[in-house]
Amino acid sequence: NIAGLGLFPGRAKRLVAMFHGLYLGFFGLMHETKAMDFKTMTFLGYLHNKYINGYIAEVFLANAADKIIAVSEHVKKEIEQHIGVDKDITVINNPVDDAFKPMDKAKVRSMFNIPKDAFVGLFIGRNETPKGYDIFREVVNYTYRDVFWVQVFSYGSLDNLPILKDITTFRGVPFGDMPLIYNLADFVFFPSRYEGFPLTILEALACGVPVIASKLAVPIEVEDYLKDLVVEQIKADEFIEKITLIKNHRWLRECYREVVSEKVSRRFSLESWKEKMKKAILL
Repeated sequence: NIAGLGLFPGRAKRLVAMFHGLYLGFFGLMHETKAMDFKTMTFLGYLHNKYINGYIAEVFLANAADKIIAVSEHVKKEIEQHIGVDKDITVINNPVDDAFKPMDKAKVRSMFNIPKDAFVGLFIGRNETPKGYDIFREVVNYTYRDVFWVQVFSYGSLDNLPILKDITTFRGVPFGDMPLIYNLADFVFFPSRYEGFPLTILEALACGVPVIASKLAVPIEVEDYLKDLVVEQIKADEFIEKITLIKNHRWLRECYREVVSEKVSRRFSLESWKEKMKKAILL
């Protein structure tokens, strides 16, 4: 994204811009859905993110680039809508690392002292509204008796929300350990309000773990793998219905483990991504 602005046109033979999302699209959606209270943001923070990163940096980068790559059809449409550059945009989806695959769930749980027979739900992200942590808190409040919840926090935040205390929590998990974390779970809870092409969904599916996600977080490229697990409205009761569905249908969990995981790993493999990138940037 705009990190590439450190490489100004004229200093390189070819400038390729990869967009994983747009500040313009993100802040527009947050304002439209009233997901963030912009009054609580500092003036400089809002100015920097929307106008400097958005209207100045993103527009400059897109127009300066010799080649534009978007990580999803959704991000491509955002570029066309908010920037409107007169050049082709190539879509290359993010890949999933080969390390993400189904493992012995009971064995993995024993490593982290999690009951092998528990029904485990997993949240991965930041404790902020755009990632849906407010909805996660609400859902946990209704389901804590039926679900053994695990939360994994990544770094950075726009609006910190109070962190749930009485559930299993991991922070700063090394990348190499993340396949283990996914394999702890019976499902991943992903109520994010904005995504470009989220690796969390891909990694979970590659591990054979179903994902309950908000429609705003699901790119068209992975819709078929989630089927009845996508929530149209970001409301706790709709998410709870999906959790009940997964809990009551063991065959559904087995289908993700035995069938979906292989399909996702094959379609979004790292090797496939490398070939597409080489072709796109003419290496």
